[in-house]
Amino acid sequence: MVKGTIITSIKDAIAVSSQIIESAEHDISWLIPPSFAVFAHSFSLTNKIKMFIQKGGRARGVTAISYFDIEEVRAALDTGQDVRHVGQYQEIFMLVNEKKESISMINAGTEDFSLETPIVAYWTDNPTYAEYLLSSFEIAWEQSTDAAKRIGELSEQEPAQA
Repeated sequence: MVKGTIITSIKDAIAVSSQIIESAEHDISWLIPPSFAVFAHSFSLTNKIKMFIQKGGRARGVTAISYFDIEEVRAALDTGQDVRHVGQYQEIFMLVNEKKESISMINAGTEDFSLETPIVAYWTDNPTYAEYLLSSFEIAWEQSTDAAKRIGELSEQEPAQA
């Protein structure tokens, strides 16, 4: 088993994610449930990624985009992140930098997270585990569509339909 740390709260997952972003040098990849986009924006992770991109880094992410989180996705796009939409809800959260450090969890049916939602996430600096997560990320990336296209589709719909 790969050595790592178990994370049991959303607040700690946000703190770990912040550290992973700050330590990244070239690439960040993320796959998040829609409610995590709100956390990323609210806790300045989006701004940290913006600074990372301004230093020459690349950030790619996948999430299920609905009418209710368009603003958070637009904020991510405005930072220079390459964001894509996956058509169905993903029960996976992962953030990986440079094939070095990662945090991941399987949500087991939780769609709407709050800061009090109990979680079990795994944080490690094992490059083999990071490469495994990145291979899963690449599958989701290939099966997803451009976020701007999805936002355009949602803009033409009523909130109840989206």
